[in-house]
Amino acid sequence: NGAGKTTTSGKLALRLKRDGRKPLLVACDLYRPAAVEQLATLASEIGVPVFRPDPGEKNVVKVAKKALAWAEAQGGNVIIFDTAGRQEIDQALVKELQKLCDFLKPKETLLVADAATGQQAVSVASHFHEAVGVTGIVLTKLDGDARGGAALSMRAVTGRPIKFVGEGEKLEQLDAFVPSRMAERILGMGDVVGLVEKAAEAFDEEEATKMAKRMQKATFDFNDFLAQMKMMQKMGPLDGILGMLPGAGKIKGLADAVDERKLKRVEAIVLSMTPKERSRPELLNGKRRLRIARGSGNSITQVNQFLKQFGQMRKLMKSKGKMKKLMAQMGGPDMGMKF
Repeated sequence: NGAGKTTTSGKLALRLKRDGRKPLLVACDLYRPAAVEQLATLASEIGVPVFRPDPGEKNVVKVAKKALAWAEAQGGNVIIFDTAGRQEIDQALVKELQKLCDFLKPKETLLVADAATGQQAVSVASHFHEAVGVTGIVLTKLDGDARGGAALSMRAVTGRPIKFVGEGEKLEQLDAFVPSRMAERILGMGDVVGLVEKAAEAFDEEEATKMAKRMQKATFDFNDFLAQMKMMQKMGPLDGILGMLPGAGKIKGLADAVDERKLKRVEAIVLSMTPKERSRPELLNGKRRLRIARGSGNSITQVNQFLKQFGQMRKLMKSKGKMKKLMAQMGGPDMGMKF
């Protein structure tokens, strides 16, 4: 319970859909309150058909039989069964899952485990593998402090691979497991390759190129700023992105500096501007700033502070010399940038 099986079912369905498959979801957790509704909500968000059991049904094999008949009419080619779980080994549940596996003969039986659970997860992995023959492991909640050390033990006791890792609550945040990256994470070395891949998925190359040119000419306006923020948000929570940077965990106070609420506040300020104000920052006089403060739920001081920082950023972008000087102060070269 609580490892994220239902959410993982939705994430996996979305991943398969994006790979060109036609997934179907089947709700087979007949014990946890609202489990069926949770899966149905996720299915609706990603546009995937879902089978719901009859109210009060407790026979999981009977549900599976009806689901297979339903699936034939849906035209899908992958069926994901979201089953019940327990924090401790429950013999009644194990027998239920054995019956379900004997009936379905699934090609994949994935064990979903919380990365922070520790040795308890190892015990669960061992028992479930012995009972139903686990074919792979999905490690969830790697966006927190857990580094995933339990992954090594679970892999050892089951002899089965870790196939996916969940690194956030968003449905897009299910990635294929890469052993070298997990090793680096456990050692606190970050995951630069993963960070680059996330950026490649989130950023539109053509749009980013246009934005870079506007930055150099200091024509970068609030529309560009808003677009940049949306691109960053597509990469997932900023604390998760920080965790991919080598040595970031050792920098005291860095995680605290990344406050999602502050970003939301800034976004509200920009969204409270008129289209003309966003494209022409110089129009923002005292009267307009007061209106923006009221519209965004911020104080006039907060609005002025943001506008000052934005103005400084535009000046810095325009100055090639200052940018190179800034890079030098940060302890590195200009990283091959040509302005």
